[in-house]
Amino acid sequence: MSTNRITATIRAAAVAALIALPALGLAGAAVAHPGPHPPAADPIVGSEGGGCSENRVGVDGDTGEQLSCRRGPDGAGAWSGTNGRIVGVHEFGSPCDPALDERSQTPEGREIMCTPADHQWQYGA
Repeated sequence: MSTNRITATIRAAAVAALIALPALGLAGAAVAHPGPHPPAADPIVGSEGGGCSENRVGVDGDTGEQLSCRRGPDGAGAWSGTNGRIVGVHEFGSPCDPALDERSQTPEGREIMCTPADHQWQYGA
C-alpha cells in the first residue's frame, strides 16, 4: 500500500473518530452540567506547524492528534498541539467546573477553555 493511501486512510479514520465521539456521548463524560451537546463542526485536517486560516480545532492527518489553529504576533496562523485534550462540545459562556473540565470546543469548532475564576467556557486557549 502506498504512503499516500496509508495517510489518507489514517486521516479518514481520525476525522471519523473525532466526529463520532461527541455523538456517542464518549467525549463529554466529565462534564459537570447535564444535557446533550450538539456535534461540533467537522474538524479541519492539517499538520503540526502547517499554515491555517481559521480559528478552529483540527486533526493531524498523519498522526490523528488534535490540533488548534493559533495566531502568531504577525497574525499568521499555524497548527499546533492543543496543550491538553479537547473534550466535548459546549457553548461559549456556558458554565463549567474547572476541577473536571479543561478544554472543549464550541459547536462551530473553536477551542475554548474552562476559566477557574468565572467557571465559564471562554476563548483564549
